[in-house]
Amino acid sequence: MIRKLQLLLLLLATFRCGFAHAQSFEILDGNLRVTSLDGLWRFHTGDDPAWAKPDFDDSKWPLLRSNKDWNQQGYNGYSGMAWYRFLVTVPARLNQVSLLLPAIRTCYEVYADGQLIGSFGKMPPNKAPYGGGGRQTYKLPAGGHSGGQIEIALRVWQFSDWAAYAGGGPASGGGLVGDTRQIESRRSALQAQVFWHGSFVEVLALLQTLAGLGAIALFLLRRKEPEYLWLGLAMLFYAADNWLQVSLISVVWNLYLRDAVEIIFLTGGWLAIPIFYLKLLKPGRSRLLNISIALLVANLVIALFADFAGTTQHPWLLNLIGALSGLPMSVWILKVLISKAREGSHDARLLLLPQLPYTILFLIADIAQVTGQLGWQSSFSGYIPLTSTPFPISLQQAADALFPIALLAILVLRFSRTRGEEERYASEFASARSVQQFLIPDHLPATPGLVIDSVYRPAREVGGDFFQVLPSATDGSVLIVVGDVAGHGLKSGMLATLIVGALRTAHEFTAEPGRILSLLNKRMEGRGLATCLALRIERDGNIVLANAGHLPPYLNGRELAMEGALPLGAIPGIDFPVLRFKLAESDTLMLMTDGVAEAQNAAGQLFGFDRIDEMLRKGVAASALATAAQEFGQEDDITVLTLSFAGVLAPA
Repeated sequence: MIRKLQLLLLLLATFRCGFAHAQSFEILDGNLRVTSLDGLWRFHTGDDPAWAKPDFDDSKWPLLRSNKDWNQQGYNGYSGMAWYRFLVTVPARLNQVSLLLPAIRTCYEVYADGQLIGSFGKMPPNKAPYGGGGRQTYKLPAGGHSGGQIEIALRVWQFSDWAAYAGGGPASGGGLVGDTRQIESRRSALQAQVFWHGSFVEVLALLQTLAGLGAIALFLLRRKEPEYLWLGLAMLFYAADNWLQVSLISVVWNLYLRDAVEIIFLTGGWLAIPIFYLKLLKPGRSRLLNISIALLVANLVIALFADFAGTTQHPWLLNLIGALSGLPMSVWILKVLISKAREGSHDARLLLLPQLPYTILFLIADIAQVTGQLGWQSSFSGYIPLTSTPFPISLQQAADALFPIALLAILVLRFSRTRGEEERYASEFASARSVQQFLIPDHLPATPGLVIDSVYRPAREVGGDFFQVLPSATDGSVLIVVGDVAGHGLKSGMLATLIVGALRTAHEFTAEPGRILSLLNKRMEGRGLATCLALRIERDGNIVLANAGHLPPYLNGRELAMEGALPLGAIPGIDFPVLRFKLAESDTLMLMTDGVAEAQNAAGQLFGFDRIDEMLRKGVAASALATAAQEFGQEDDITVLTLSFAGVLAPA
């Protein structure tokens, strides 16, 4: 008897379900005018506009739970169009009613009593996958309804590329219907909950943004060190990708566009990081680096083509290529850091500390993704939880956060270290400049009967030109030496100082120009090269001039013919050619270094000797000639000396 009763009840239930419409969700007429939409919804695959009408008989449609996608309820792998239907019972005095729908894959339209009241994404025939924006709300039409009921129909389109990984329809429960103000309040609370749940991504994006801006600020302070710029760009690219993820909480994205933007940001970061290490550690290009860059660029091109073409026939293949493209670069970075650390690079050792865990965890996540895509395993996704409260943090996220902090801290220390070295170098240059007062005297000694005009324009902080005017206290003659050390900067300046010191020592026991050059040549052996011209002017104007590869002087605007010679320091023990001539009253002798002739403009033209000859024929002064060469485009130190003879020299 009991068994017959159970059978009768089952038949009655079957009969009722066979002719019933979708499940009705009743909004209670009380203080809390909100009810859950979790339950059973009528479901049917395919597409027919008639299924939106309120009088359509859906009693033969199967019932699916509204908190699970259709992959989990017998429609595994199905993509395309499908419909859901359910009833909402509205109290008579409730005029403002809204739906708060759960996340539904992929795009959909919402109908109330056959009237389209809203949509999400783009439906066929102009279909495109959309995502983000959080839970969506839709207002139901105001006014009375037959029996106080509204027929809700959802026309859903599932993206075919996702069908194998995720089912269409509601991805989870949590749908609500009720008073519009209370529904909006619930939506705001849910958005805040989602924002809090993913707040570590927001913190990470902020850290990366600050690190990127900090690195670029360091670059603006030190433009000669581009590694700061490339690190800043990498951090900003990574920050932009994380801000993009944050935007999904409140912004509805076309997922083709979002994926294209994301791959651009990620590739930009991945390409900026190796340039940062190349500029900082200078490891040189290698085959592994070239392969890594090629894979990243290829992945970018393939992904962008798939996104803009609006099709990804094999999404698993794109995901696999994306995961594999970053592996060689991770290996190259670790290889460079370990190699340079072994060579003793202080920067490499410091950078290895944050980079090592970051790269290892990235490799673990990539390997998990690749093996999962290939079907070798399905239990490990690469996500290693670290905390669950107050919000979830994975080990990878922690490494992502520590990486920019540690990297920026290391670079700040490096900046301070190099800044200290610069200050030390500046102090050394200041000392060198003070020494150069002996190379280029500010005040020339008294030489009655001989007017000397000198101009010196160094190309660097410390120059390699030098000249000395050394009058004799015994016979009234004057020894003048002009020279130019090969090279630029501190080294040439210090070598010029050595020459001047040796010259002053030699002048204590000889004033013979040829002898002096021989002594200087011996002192220069193995130290470098320098051109030099030494001349002694007797009281009556007779001159003895010895030349070691220097430019000949100009007598009254015309170049003196001289025998060629090698510079000081080229060959030991050689004799330097000597020229003898006499100055008449009012004669002018001009000496200069090759920085005048070698001045070069932006077009690559040299100032040249023709311009020098032309200006000297016009009788220009030393300062005018030096200024003209400097304004033309100075490349080397410029020194010009003009000697005007009054007829006879008097003892100083």
